[in-house]
Amino acid sequence: MTAPEGFFGQQGITDNTDLYNAIRFLIQQELSEARTALPVKIIAVHGGGVGAAPTVDVQPMVNQIDGQGNQTPHGIIYGLPVSRSQGGAAGVIMDPVIGDVGHIIISDRDTSSLRSNEGAQSNPGSFRRSNLSDGVYHGAMLNAVTPTRYVNLNGPGIHIVDEFGNSIQTGTNGVNINGLIIDRSGNLTTPGGVQAGTGTGDSVTLQHHKHGGGPPPDPGT
Repeated sequence: MTAPEGFFGQQGITDNTDLYNAIRFLIQQELSEARTALPVKIIAVHGGGVGAAPTVDVQPMVNQIDGQGNQTPHGIIYGLPVSRSQGGAAGVIMDPVIGDVGHIIISDRDTSSLRSNEGAQSNPGSFRRSNLSDGVYHGAMLNAVTPTRYVNLNGPGIHIVDEFGNSIQTGTNGVNINGLIIDRSGNLTTPGGVQAGTGTGDSVTLQHHKHGGGPPPDPGT
């Protein structure tokens, strides 16, 4: 990145020509300290799964530059909380993985005490403001990997797929589970065989009941 006005430094050509421009430059410098959001890459994931959402270590993806355009990569930011889609006891568990690229949203106050107190009302941990350590990770963006395990709500219907080839899809004909169709009236159509277990139907065993006084059928028939 080159300096836009052909000289080195953060101050522009007119920033020191009068008092107004000088004050404006100082205000811009102060406003630049207010961090709001930043694209980052996941370096490490700690915890997660069923239970509390994980924390992550992240690497900011946009370098710092000085007035001469020299780049300085950010250091790693450790232990940021992860936003999870959850309301009460209902939630969607989809933790980030190493290499994901997403955004952190940066709180304007120190949230370390709030996190230590597990969400209880807290005073700020210090007087710092708009610090990257008070970010929260929201993913994802710019991920090059095509999902192989997903829930597709784009419609028509809902489509749930996993990486093992299992599929559940809803449509006008009902629910299709790996080819087995349950229509909206509860009727079942299967393209494959049906194997009964050891349960009973209307108090009649599914494996050992007799047909016409003969022997019980073979299990699975």
